[in-house]
Amino acid sequence: MAVLEPLQSMSVPLRHVEAELSRQMKAMVNGEETPLQRSCMSNLVIFCDQADQAEEVARQVPEIVSAHRARVLLLVGEHENESDSSVSASVLVRQLSSGRNHQSFSEQVTLRASGGGISKLPFAVRALLIGDLPINLWWRSLQPPPLAGPLLYDLAENAQQIIYDSLGWLEPTRAVAATHSWLQQFEQGLRGGRWRVASDLNWRRLKYWRRLIKQAFDEAAAPGAVSSATELLIEHGPHAVVQAWELVSWITSQFGWKVQAGKVQQGLELTWQFQAPHGQVRVRIRRLAAGTPQVVLLRLECKLAGANGAVIIRLDEGRRLVVEQEGVTASPRTANLQYQSSAELLARQLSDRDRDPVFVQSMAIAQELARSVLD
Repeated sequence: MAVLEPLQSMSVPLRHVEAELSRQMKAMVNGEETPLQRSCMSNLVIFCDQADQAEEVARQVPEIVSAHRARVLLLVGEHENESDSSVSASVLVRQLSSGRNHQSFSEQVTLRASGGGISKLPFAVRALLIGDLPINLWWRSLQPPPLAGPLLYDLAENAQQIIYDSLGWLEPTRAVAATHSWLQQFEQGLRGGRWRVASDLNWRRLKYWRRLIKQAFDEAAAPGAVSSATELLIEHGPHAVVQAWELVSWITSQFGWKVQAGKVQQGLELTWQFQAPHGQVRVRIRRLAAGTPQVVLLRLECKLAGANGAVIIRLDEGRRLVVEQEGVTASPRTANLQYQSSAELLARQLSDRDRDPVFVQSMAIAQELARSVLD
C-alpha cells in the first residue's frame, strides 16, 4: 500500500493532539463525502535518545506503516537541557492509497523532551494510545534494554512486544551478559497472563547465515568437519560484535560445545576455549578495522577427506554468501542474500509475535560467554 504525501507536521499542545489528528484527516479529503478510516493494527511507540536517530526513524515511518499500519508515537528524549521539564508535541497525518470508495490514514505523533521532561514521556504516551490495540515498543536507542533503567520499564509496562537492535550497542560485553536474564524477566508476561515477547533485529539479519551454516556443516556436505574441528573464527565489521556473538552462541549450541574460559583483547578480538565431544576447540570473534557493520566471514578449521582443511563461509560484495572447502577439490556454493532495510525488518517483526526459543537459548549461551570474559 502506497503512502501519499502528508500535510505539514503541526506543533500543538499535548491536550490538542487528538483534535489536530482529526483536523488533518478532514483537510486531506477536502470536504469529500468518502468515509474516513483510521488504519491501525497496533500502537507503535518508538523511543530515540538522539536527534539524528529520530530524523532517520521519521524517514523510515512511511515504509513501516505501508507494511504494518499503526498509530506511531515517536519519542525523542535528549539530555541536552537538564533544566527543561516540558514535553512538546507535533502531529502528522499520512494518507494511505486505498480504494475509490474509502480513504485510510496513518497517524504520527512526535513527542520531544529533554532533561526532567524525559521521565514524563510514558505518561504522555498512555494518553495517546488507541485502546484495545496491541502496543509495540521499538527501543531505537543504542543503550541496551537490560541497562536502560526505569524509562524503558515504564514505556514497556503494557507492551506486548519490545523490538530492539543490538547493532552498535554501547558496552556490548556487559549488555550481552545481562540480556538473557532480562529476556526471561520481560517475557514472564503481563497482568492476567497476557503474552509478550522481546525481539532483536540483529537476530533477524542472521537468518540466511543460520540457514546456510546448517547446510554447509551437514554431514553429507562436509563429512567429519564438526567432529574434527579445532578452531572457529568469525570476522565482522565495526559495530557488529553482538551480531557475531549471537552467531557464535547459536553455532556452539547447535554443535553441543561447552564454554570453559574466555578472554578479550579490547576492541579487537574475543577468544574462548570450548570443550567439544572430540576435544578442545578455540573460538574467536575478530573485529575488522573497516567495512560494513555485519558478519563477513566464518572459518572452521577441521579435517576434510582425512587431511587438514577448513570450511569457509564468506560474504561476497554484500549480496551473497559463498561456501568453500579448503584442502579438497570442490566447487564453491553460493546463496543470494535478500537485503532488508531496518524499516522492513521492523515491519516484519511487528507481525511476528511468536516467541523464538532458539533465540532465547542462544542468548543464554551468549550470557555464559560474556560472563566468562568479564570474570
